[in-house]
Amino acid sequence: MEKNILLIMVILLEEIQSKPVVCAQLFLWNILDLLRYPHELLCVMDTPSIAMLWIRYTLWIPLYILTAAIEGFTIYQVLLHVEPTAANSSPLKSTLSTQIHLPFLLMVYLPFLALGATVTVWQLLKERHHQLGKWNKKMKMK
Repeated sequence: MEKNILLIMVILLEEIQSKPVVCAQLFLWNILDLLRYPHELLCVMDTPSIAMLWIRYTLWIPLYILTAAIEGFTIYQVLLHVEPTAANSSPLKSTLSTQIHLPFLLMVYLPFLALGATVTVWQLLKERHHQLGKWNKKMKMK
C-alpha cells in the first residue's frame, strides 16, 4: 500500500519526479526485490542456499528501514511542495462532498508509515529468527 501511495504522489506532482530522493527510493525498492525474489525462486525449486537465506532475512531488514525512512522524507518533500499551493487553491473535493486538504492527509499518513514500518520490521525479525533457526536445526541433523 505504501508503494502505491508514494507512486501516485510522484506521478501526480511533476516537480517531485526530478528530486534525487525519488531516484533513491526507486533504487532501494528494486534492491529489496532483488534480495527477495531469487531466494523465493530457489525455495520453489527446492534448492535453497544458506547464503541467499541469510541475505534475504538479514540484509533485507536494514534496507527496509532505510527505504521507509526515505519514503517519509519523500512525503516531507511533497508536503513542502503542496503546502504553498494548498493555501492558494481550494481544497480537494471528495466523492462524499467533504473538504479534504492533501497536506493534512500526508501529515496523518506519516505516523501510520512509521507504525507500519515498525510492525513490519518486528515481523521480519521474527521471520528471520524462525527461518535461520529452522536452517540451523536442519544442518545439525545432517
